Parts: sequence; C-alpha cells; structure tokens
Amino acid sequence: MGRLEPVREFFRGLLEKNTLLTSVVSCQVISNVPSAVLLSNFTDNYASLLTGVNIGGAGTLIASLASLITFREFTTRYRDSAGGYILRFSLFNFGFLAILTYFCISIGR
Repeated sequence: MGRLEPVREFFRGLLEKNTLLTSVVSCQVISNVPSAVLLSNFTDNYASLLTGVNIGGAGTLIASLASLITFREFTTRYRDSAGGYILRFSLFNFGFLAILTYFCISIGR
C-alpha cells in the first residue's frame, strides 16, 4: 500500500499534522496493532505514534483484539446482555480514551 503515491501522500499528510490523533483515530477503525504497523511506514515520529496506538486501544470494540475477545467471552455466557455490555463498554472506553488523549495532547506528545 505504501508504494502507491496517493496513499503515501495521504498518510504522511495526516501524520505530519498530528501523529497522535491520526494514530488514535485509525485504531478505532482497524485496531491498534495493525494501525501501528501501517502507520509506522509513513512517519519518523515514533514517540507520538506509539503513544497514539497504545491509548487508541481504548474506544471501540474494534480498537483492540483483547476487547473483541472479552466481548466474545461475555456474550457466550450472557447472550441477552450483549447490548448492555456494549453500552457500558463504550461509555467507559470512550471516556477513558478522551481523558488519555487530552492528557497526551496537553503534555505535547
């Protein structure tokens, strides 16, 4: 993917503007480990990238494989409670993600 010039320009442009936020947002869609691998090809700002993909593991269920595994285990035992789990999970995780992102931006990560 990185060999395609439009793709390379797109990711480099995003990461130059804000590596931390780009990595956090990408984790919400493609999970934190694949985000780290993908984005590492387009930036040298590894401190912000690694911080972003680490805190980016919070948020959506997709953001971290561990969250998906936990959800699967929960729903195998409590099928009727899946909606409540997702609601509580999302409230806590997005709150945690917002606090961590704000903290990292405020310290200049």
